[in-house]
Amino acid sequence: MNEYYSEQAISFKVHEHSLFGILSIPKVKAKAAVIIVVGGPQYRVGSHRQFALLARYFAEQGVLALRFDYTGMGYSQGIAKKFYQVDNDIKAAVDFISSHKCDVSNIYVWGLCDAAAAISFTAYTDNRIDGVILLNPWVRSEAS
Repeated sequence: MNEYYSEQAISFKVHEHSLFGILSIPKVKAKAAVIIVVGGPQYRVGSHRQFALLARYFAEQGVLALRFDYTGMGYSQGIAKKFYQVDNDIKAAVDFISSHKCDVSNIYVWGLCDAAAAISFTAYTDNRIDGVILLNPWVRSEAS
């Protein structure tokens, strides 16, 4: 049992598929949430547990953190998609934070590599997202 946060397994829907994730919930009232979008063919823990450690760090700082498996990855249902096809997954994660009484005033989305590119394809279309944190985005064309 951690003195700064707790964790809860959650699920939400994208079309007919259930996506699964972990919510790291600070013990203090969170004003902000960060959705951690995984890069590459990984699941919500990340290589060397980096996403789990990052989510827990955010929660220790009083920030609600959600990490989840894309459609077809980890425990989530469906057929795996390419990074440029996960916009509905990201929007569903934002829906979850917005509608499940998380009671935060700001939502940020964090991503590494192709997850950063996926976020950039989606975030500008959703006014509920207050900011993005993009690390090493996968940019291979002038359009992206």
